[in-house]
Amino acid sequence: MTENPEEMASEGPATEEAGSLLSLEEANALVEEHRGWAESIARSVARGWSLDWQSEGLDGAAMEALIFCSRRFDPSLGIPFRGYARRRIHEASTEAARQSKGWVKSTSSSQFERLAKEVSVELFELFPELRSGALPATLDGDGGSDKAVRASIRQLLVGATLVTTRQGLASSTPDELLDTKKVIGFLAFLEVIHQIILWRIYWDGDSMRSIASEWEMDELNVIREHIALIEHLSRAIQKDKSFEPLKIRPGLRARALEMKREKTVGPFTKLYTDQDKHP
Repeated sequence: MTENPEEMASEGPATEEAGSLLSLEEANALVEEHRGWAESIARSVARGWSLDWQSEGLDGAAMEALIFCSRRFDPSLGIPFRGYARRRIHEASTEAARQSKGWVKSTSSSQFERLAKEVSVELFELFPELRSGALPATLDGDGGSDKAVRASIRQLLVGATLVTTRQGLASSTPDELLDTKKVIGFLAFLEVIHQIILWRIYWDGDSMRSIASEWEMDELNVIREHIALIEHLSRAIQKDKSFEPLKIRPGLRARALEMKREKTVGPFTKLYTDQDKHP
């Protein structure tokens, strides 16, 4: 079998964390630019396994791998992004096909694969629509428009950013720590109730349903607030600066006022302050 030059280039030493990684804005741009290419890889793998690439989840797996690769791509290594990401996207799609067919991969996972799997699993939990081949819902309600598709992709990007930010807190890599602190800085200036929602979802692993139940409110209030928060953070990350805190939607205002009266400190504000005290 003839080896693909791009795949061979991507099989070099595991140096994803060396050199200089892309900014979050540049990484997100890579994902939007290469989404169609990643989907074509998923379709190709699905044909080889006689599967439907969307209903069997290969499209979601390809998107997760593409997002993760964008966060670990180091252009200073001299490898084109497609050469770096192709094998990983192909492997993620193939693993989804194996699972769909009931096969189990027996080889041990590298740290990269483990972290990628963590991101993938968590995004599938946060956005269950991916399991059925659909993109996350948006506030504009028009799921078929190009604007809605791009908004859905931004939700996945920000969701992956928050998951990798949590992972990055345990990193000893200066580039990762710098990006992590930047994202924590964005989160620290959100309203307290918004910080708590994101912390509980992405750090504590709580479901939006459990948060709504504890706060004695309709689950849709938390779901819509989460979507609005993700869109707000997407704009902040793209512009690489914090905006004015997002306004609290009516369904959560009573709970937010209660937190204000109790002088609750946002978890990201506390984390950001602690980081400044202990750089």
